[in-house]
Formats: sequence, structure tokens, C-alpha cells
Amino acid sequence: MSLAKVDYANSTALVTGATSGIGRAIALELVSRGLARLVIVARSEEKLNAVAAELKQASSALEVRTVAADLEKQDVGVEIQKQVEQAGWNIDILVPNAARAAKEVFASDLKTDTALATVDLNVRAVVDLSLRFLPGMAQRRSGGILNIGSTAGHQPVPFTATYAASKAFLISFSQAIREEQRDAGVRVACIVPGITQTNLGGPGQGERRGALDKVSIHQPDEVAKAAVDAYEANAPTQVVGFNNKVLQAAINVLPASTTAAVISKARGHPDQYS
Repeated sequence: MSLAKVDYANSTALVTGATSGIGRAIALELVSRGLARLVIVARSEEKLNAVAAELKQASSALEVRTVAADLEKQDVGVEIQKQVEQAGWNIDILVPNAARAAKEVFASDLKTDTALATVDLNVRAVVDLSLRFLPGMAQRRSGGILNIGSTAGHQPVPFTATYAASKAFLISFSQAIREEQRDAGVRVACIVPGITQTNLGGPGQGERRGALDKVSIHQPDEVAKAAVDAYEANAPTQVVGFNNKVLQAAINVLPASTTAAVISKARGHPDQYS
């Protein structure tokens, strides 16, 4: 089934992790294409209000609602859905962008390990919001989901094991439900950026990744444009950047165990750099 052109002027989008990085950039990109209504979700109400003001400056006709929520909490999807319904809005474009990553040795310290929080945010929250808003899209036979993958999801990544595995899940998940929705008029796209200059890693932003940094480092606005283009095209897994595509082709010929060893050496142990 051929999909209708995206009608931004009559669409409502929901973007999580919208106060910085790729999420903020995608929100701005959607608004630049004429989006009518936008729900932005993040933890900080202060940051949400600042981004909402920025979005309104980009388009005075835009209607914006903010939802301050911690997406790592198990029941947060209920509250987000409730606030959307109270506004009388239907979500046409879902962008569950919020994610976390931490450089650590899995299970080395149970008190500080972020693996479960990573799964809650990067996987469970995406599935939860998709369960809540995809049925309405299918019923209306329009709209869709834009997932944010990562080239990290194409191979094992020591010291960021759960993050990479969560992105592998998203890539597989997106391709599968895209096929399920093929005849429903609903898009399910997945953008796959490489290393991007964001605050995803928190204080570890300056981490040295050896030769991996030489492949390319994207800016959020580059990824955002590619992401919304991928959504319009209903692309199953759109890798961002020629260099990343070449690197991926090279990695695919190696056994996963060899790839893991190479990446481990390139990144270094979490204790290697202070």
C-alpha cells in the first residue's frame, strides 16, 4: 500500500527527550515542516518551558504542550496518555527519542549499575508509548512512529553493552512492526545515526573512542533532518552518513567476537580515563 504524503499542517507529534540533543533537533525539524501541534516530554519542567518558547518562536501558529515525566518509571505512559487525551489531541507522529547510555562494566557494582534503567528508558518506554498510540494511528489509517536507533545496535559494544543491545532491539522491533503495518497506512521508520554530539552520556561526554571518532561525529540537526526524511520515506533502517555505511559494511564481515574485541580496545576500559 502506498502511503499518503505526511500532512504536517494537520498533525500532532509527541517527542520524548525533547529538551536537548537529537530530540530537541527533531522537534524543531518537525516544526520547520509545518507541524500544527506538538507534545514534548522530558524530566525538567524548566527546560521544557524553555524549549517550548523556542519552538513557538520558530512557528507562532504552533500549539505546544509540555509533559514533565521520568520515562524510567514503570507507570509513566499512563500519565502521558492521560494528558494527551485531556487536551483532546490524537498523536499522529510518535518519536520516542529519550535514551540513556553509560560507560561501565556490566554488573561490576550493583549499586551504581545503570543496565535496568537503560532497558526501562531505551526499550520499555518505547514499547509502552507505541502500545498506547499505535492503535489509534491504525484505526485512522495514518500517522506513524519514528524510532531512534544507533550504529551501536549493529554489533556488541563492550562497556556500553545494555545501550547497544537496546538499540539492536529497536532496529529489529521497528522493522518487524513496520511490516505488520504495511497495509494499515501507518509508517514505522528507524533512523540509525553514528556518534552524535549530544549529552547522552552525561559527564562522560568527553570519552575518547580512539579510531571510532575519526569515522564521523554528527551534529543533532543533521540527524534530525535525516530522521524526518526517513520518516517521510518510511525507511526501515536508515543509516546516517556515508562513512558509517562503509564502516558497517566492513564490520559485517567480521565475527561478532572479533568486532567486540576491536571495539573494546578502541574504547578502552571505563577506568582507563579519569
